[in-house]
Amino acid sequence: MEHDPVLITFLALWLIALGAIIGSFLNVLVYRLPLRKSLVYPPSHCPACGHPIRWYDNVPVFGWIKLRGKCRDCGSPISIRYPCVEGFCGLLFGGIFLLLGQLLPLPLSLWLLFGLSLCLSLVAIAILAACLIVYDKRRG
Repeated sequence: MEHDPVLITFLALWLIALGAIIGSFLNVLVYRLPLRKSLVYPPSHCPACGHPIRWYDNVPVFGWIKLRGKCRDCGSPISIRYPCVEGFCGLLFGGIFLLLGQLLPLPLSLWLLFGLSLCLSLVAIAILAACLIVYDKRRG
């Protein structure tokens, strides 16, 4: 049974976007969790000047590129790690979906494939979060 390539492409792009959004939250989690800070309050802000990041500047990867890696208000640099984690998580979500689609035997329900790849992606980014926290702790 062959799956519709337009639907496969749509689902892969949707997962890439979802992965980037979750990657953005992962950045918050990796920074705040070891400091025992709230994950939801205060909202994202510049670590240098404390000004809240506007919603339109907080779009994963694109916001960092639009601002050229600097705070809109004070001009302080924003680490390149933020868009790298966001982009990596996006590619991870989309890549796992496409790879599983190639590796698992057909006929497999497209929605089962979607759900399985989503679950595996969440496990993978949990491992990534743990690795980043340990890396940051050892670094400084």
